[in-house]
Amino acid sequence: MLCFCFLSSSIFAEVQPYENSFISKTEASVFGVSAITGLIIPTTSNSLVQSIQTTQLHSQVSNNRGVNFNVLNRRSEYLKLMETGNIKGKALSIEKIGDAGARQYARRMNFKPLFQGKPGQGKGFDQVYRSGKQVIVIEAKGGESPLKKYYGYTQGTGKYSLEVAKRTLSSPTASQVEKQAAKEVIKAYKEGRLVVQVARTKHALGEPKRTIVETIYGKLTIPSSVKIAHQAGMKAGLAGAGIIGAFELLTQLSSGQQIDWQQLANITTLGAISGYAGTFSGTFIQHSIMNNQSRLFSKLVTPKGFSPLNSGFTGGMVTSAVFAYGAYFLGYSDLKTANRSMIAGGIGAAAGTLASATAFGLVTTFATAGTGTAIASLSGAAATNATLAWIGGGTLAAGGGGVAAGITVMTGGVALIAIGIGSGVMYMYHLGDEKTERKRVANLIINIQKELNKPL
Repeated sequence: MLCFCFLSSSIFAEVQPYENSFISKTEASVFGVSAITGLIIPTTSNSLVQSIQTTQLHSQVSNNRGVNFNVLNRRSEYLKLMETGNIKGKALSIEKIGDAGARQYARRMNFKPLFQGKPGQGKGFDQVYRSGKQVIVIEAKGGESPLKKYYGYTQGTGKYSLEVAKRTLSSPTASQVEKQAAKEVIKAYKEGRLVVQVARTKHALGEPKRTIVETIYGKLTIPSSVKIAHQAGMKAGLAGAGIIGAFELLTQLSSGQQIDWQQLANITTLGAISGYAGTFSGTFIQHSIMNNQSRLFSKLVTPKGFSPLNSGFTGGMVTSAVFAYGAYFLGYSDLKTANRSMIAGGIGAAAGTLASATAFGLVTTFATAGTGTAIASLSGAAATNATLAWIGGGTLAAGGGGVAAGITVMTGGVALIAIGIGSGVMYMYHLGDEKTERKRVANLIINIQKELNKPL
């Protein structure tokens, strides 16, 4: 009897209650921060495309070959002016060609206009633009027109632009738009943010040729993939810290025990690091795919379809891995949970990214902005904001929720998809564990029965 009691107690000690938790706190945290990755990566697509396009354009327009912007052909006008010997008319016609070439260049570079003068105006600014924090002054030249010298300085230099700006502010005939642009030029010059370029469009008897741009003063900064990835990572990091920190705090408060501030700080920091790491790596990979897409890829898949999905999955895996294994090393979960959370989080983030990218792609391709402009014709931040405003029910002016509502809708949708898919994967793991546990218990019962049937 004692033998049986000892045997049964030792065997049943192995039959512990199996806890089939649908989703643990660590897993929920992983899915939450992965959902952020799934949302933010697709929203960087327009910025990445703009960065690639402007980088390539600036490289092409800065070499001796230049770029053909399809400027209006003035050949007929030019030939008539030649026949009549109208020298001033010919000079104005050439200036119009130069002005048009410079405007096309600025538009393709996504510069924001601050002031655009008229051909033949003489002294003063030809064109002034803003790009990020930089202010760009463009001297528009047609044909072989030389850089002239006014006010003791040569056109295209920083000091010439500064002198023109000062004279513009004191001019009684200058418009408010021109004076505001002058203020921006002076401020940018003092802060080292001024760039002066000469955009020259050559012609053959009034027929425009390629435009070549030379930077005379300053250095034009084009948003790099690293900067875009860093900015996206910072957004995800802050969001991750906020979501995971709040979730951990609520969990601790609901337990009725004293708040563990050290654990709260560790988990919040981990959420920030994982959100940043995953989104940064995913965005950087997305840029690489877009920039180096092979002919095979371009035939099989589109950048909007393939790169966000691939980068979203990769970013989700990185996010999940950093958080899951970070939680393991900090002692908040076991290794099996960390392994499974990484996989489930990556799959969930990929699903959320695919849904987000598909929604963005469809709206960008077929929808119209609140101004009536096709969103497909926009680029960069303008395209992203127009898309988000459309998803949010329209612009604020039109009675919709605007960009903020669009972000809320996208965040909620992507989070539900990422968490739902990730939780489904984890539940499949739990079902597998339950099945394994049942087999183990069944084998133990068989062993017990064998022991009981043995003769004493």
